[in-house]
Amino acid sequence: MALAVVATLAACGRQDERKSSGPVEVNGKQVDLRQLERESERAEKAAQKGTRALNPAGLQDLLPASVGGFTRGPATTQTGPEPNQTKTSARYVKGTSAFLLEVTDLGAIGSIGASDDAQGAASTRRTASGYETITTASGRMVTETWDTTSKSGRYSIVAADRFAISAEGSADTVDVLKAAAETVNAARLRALAG
Repeated sequence: MALAVVATLAACGRQDERKSSGPVEVNGKQVDLRQLERESERAEKAAQKGTRALNPAGLQDLLPASVGGFTRGPATTQTGPEPNQTKTSARYVKGTSAFLLEVTDLGAIGSIGASDDAQGAASTRRTASGYETITTASGRMVTETWDTTSKSGRYSIVAADRFAISAEGSADTVDVLKAAAETVNAARLRALAG
């Protein structure tokens, strides 16, 4: 929904010199128009600058052969649906536990999700058997979900204003999922994007 609102704002251009201000309610949620305007400007700049699609084989090379005793299976690659968007993933297995590690090049739309204004944002939700946290710091959004009963969860980050990296499934601890996602080097991703 937010992407649709940002796209609408970007399409309107700068013809109206009045600045939007304050929050409004959209589908029962508060939306800050100033924030949407800033994200729209970032998206426009990214689109003007252009983003070069990454070689899918380059993304596959970022997936480690093993993590925390889990061994990687064959990697797969997909493209789209957005321009210059590429995704690679592999399943990691150890005994009866398995998780999927995925790296997605979001292309030009990636700049929308990593706003500098979101620094320090955080939320935590606890359940009887686990938790979900979302934090943002230094332009990097981190989502962590873990269920202690099923020993399963998800750990994902948005890195370098362009790449979504996630590990999701079952493991001994959430630390295995964290290690898998953090093994994908954001600096190397930036270098690939050139």
